[in-house]
Amino acid sequence: MKKLQLPGLVLLLFSVACKKSIEPIENSLIGKWTYTEHYISSGGPGEWRPVAPKETIEFKPDGTFIPSDSFLKDANHFEILDSVTIKFQPGFILMRYSIDTSARELLMSPVPMCIEGCSNKFTR
Repeated sequence: MKKLQLPGLVLLLFSVACKKSIEPIENSLIGKWTYTEHYISSGGPGEWRPVAPKETIEFKPDGTFIPSDSFLKDANHFEILDSVTIKFQPGFILMRYSIDTSARELLMSPVPMCIEGCSNKFTR
């Protein structure tokens, strides 16, 4: 009986330690996001560059959009057109988006896409 107690205790410790992982976020735009990086390329390979200072944007359930000073600062409303496209107003700004729930990241890129590549990364 004592031979089974030690392996059982070890398994219990491992199962408790594994439960401390980060919970994935829901697959929704609604809420606040922190603008962390932007992707640029000047003709060669692109690179992610940090945004400083970090700013937030917010998507509200009623369609209100609260921009940051450096991302869509004139927009104040949004509409989700389909599972990958958002329209911002005033004006008619289209952005492709994807949410990586395990990384807790939102990626947005303008439509049509920049020839040299450009994208924006946000985290919860």
